[in-house]
Amino acid sequence: MQQTDIQAAAQVLFNRRLKQQVTGPLAPELRPASVDDALAIQQQLTLMMEQAGDRVAGWKCALPIEIDGLKNVPVVAPIFRNSTYTDSPCPIQLDQGVCKIEPEIAFRFGHDLPHRREPFSEEEIMAALSGAHLALELILSRYLNPDSVSYCEHLADCLFNQGLFVGPEISLEQAFSASEIGFVLTGSSGISDARIDGKHPAVYPQLPLFWMVNYLSQKGIDIKAGQVVITSSYAGVIEVAPEINFTLQYEKLGEIGLRFEID
Repeated sequence: MQQTDIQAAAQVLFNRRLKQQVTGPLAPELRPASVDDALAIQQQLTLMMEQAGDRVAGWKCALPIEIDGLKNVPVVAPIFRNSTYTDSPCPIQLDQGVCKIEPEIAFRFGHDLPHRREPFSEEEIMAALSGAHLALELILSRYLNPDSVSYCEHLADCLFNQGLFVGPEISLEQAFSASEIGFVLTGSSGISDARIDGKHPAVYPQLPLFWMVNYLSQKGIDIKAGQVVITSSYAGVIEVAPEINFTLQYEKLGEIGLRFEID
């Protein structure tokens, strides 16, 4: 893609975020034709967000995947400060009338990891962490028919991320060993108690974190102290109704008690 098309695509996606719009696919000339195009649009969008006063507060990631006929495709996208929450009620934009969330563990960095040529070891990355949290990714596609849109278009628009709720802190030891988690969803006003068996797609949640730090480093992107990283849902997408109080119990790790308010 030409730089002018990258900027134009990022501007469209930026405007959708600003106006909370969900519309159709990008114009044909603005659609990323490759992973590199998608990441270039994502980086331009990040720059626009920062210029508007909304810096990167964290990242979402997963181990590389095979999709749309492509192999070893990166799964990584920024999460922005103005859509990162720690208190209830939490604002959310509805997706088809419901709140869509993914239960995750978030790792928090205690000090910077500036990009460098040589890879970071797992020990260096773990030493840079200050803790971990129970977390919920807030899910929304800004495309009307997301199943008809290519992965590269979703990658350009930060992979369905609407925001992040950062819940109670847990120890790094608890996080590192959390391969499987049983969830209990409890609420009122239409939510029945539900038990959900959860399993991390990468077996352990820290493995995508290790990959992501070095992937971003090779792209010249620094990890900053205070940033949080989520590394895939344990149970896919969970739907809850807005304007109710609910609790999601993470087995023995703790629970998130929350109420979503329509933004």
